[in-house]
Amino acid sequence: MEATNKTLLDFQNDWEKLVDKGFQDYNSLTADEKIWLNLGSLISAVDNGGLISHYYNSGADRNKETIEDLIILGFTDIAEILKQINSWFPNEQPSTDIEDRNEVISNWQQGKYDELLDAYDNKFYEKEKELENKLVQHIERKVLTK
Repeated sequence: MEATNKTLLDFQNDWEKLVDKGFQDYNSLTADEKIWLNLGSLISAVDNGGLISHYYNSGADRNKETIEDLIILGFTDIAEILKQINSWFPNEQPSTDIEDRNEVISNWQQGKYDELLDAYDNKFYEKEKELENKLVQHIERKVLTK
């Protein structure tokens, strides 16, 4: 993978437009824009509270797509972590409704998954810079060139 000096912050103005567009009509996004939105949201959520923040917040509304996008960019290991966390939800899939997800999370036995979440967070953080670099390359090659 080629190195880049850019970070996701270099695309902040475009990111804000993408988020607005995605929240107004997710289906109006191109496949490449969806990758940026889903994975950018995942990175942001994890940076603001660990992987569980992905589930507490709206990012997990598109959990299935996020997993698919991780695989597309070559991060099957992170996708597998999300699948492991998903297995803690009914039918091994978090609801697309934030209220339902949060109710399930609040009913988990206190501390039951804390050690696993810490370990998963650490695995994510080990790969985060690589993921961000790959996402930046994706943005430059597939989204902003349009």
